[in-house]
Amino acid sequence: MIFITGTDTGVGKTFVSKIIGKHLKYKENINTGYLKPIESGGIEDTATLKEALNLDDDLNILNPVNLKNPLSPNIAAEIENKPIDLVEIKKSFDLLKNKYDFLIIEGAGGVAVPIKYNSFLMSDLIVYLGAPAIIVSRPDLGTINHTLLTIEHLRNKGILVKGVIINCINELDTVLHYEKTFETINRCGNVEIIGIVKNEKEYNINFDKIIG
Repeated sequence: MIFITGTDTGVGKTFVSKIIGKHLKYKENINTGYLKPIESGGIEDTATLKEALNLDDDLNILNPVNLKNPLSPNIAAEIENKPIDLVEIKKSFDLLKNKYDFLIIEGAGGVAVPIKYNSFLMSDLIVYLGAPAIIVSRPDLGTINHTLLTIEHLRNKGILVKGVIINCINELDTVLHYEKTFETINRCGNVEIIGIVKNEKEYNINFDKIIG
């Protein structure tokens, strides 16, 4: 299993999860499942992966905590008077983990997004589920800081970081010296960039690093 997290909201965690899931299921013939423990602002991410992987699981299993407002989970839960139940998340996790040979778990927002006001963060959920992580990052200015902070935060929680995948939400041709940016992340973060995603059909990902 793997936990797909990101340097921020909108960096492309769902998009990358879809690419990984479809490759593992349809090209590697691995029985691959998906879990979105918490989704804020609708059900679109979960529905996208359910369709892409042709999963027969109910949406409320794939996404045990669904919040209507596109806000940090702790805030959305408070506004909607809907306390986040970790037991329900664990039930879905156990069911899917036992059903599938490989489980993709996708977070919401970044690693320091609060789930509860008692300082239970998204990274604590990763620890709770016992999963290693892959970080989805972007290629443009500012990504070095965001990526290195994310790596450090995860490692401080004892979470194994398997690598970074760069999702090109900006065309690489428009990013000055992006090779140097990637090299800096690699060296300063002591982490491997295991993939670059240009679009749904053009990507280079080391899948052995994901499933190994």
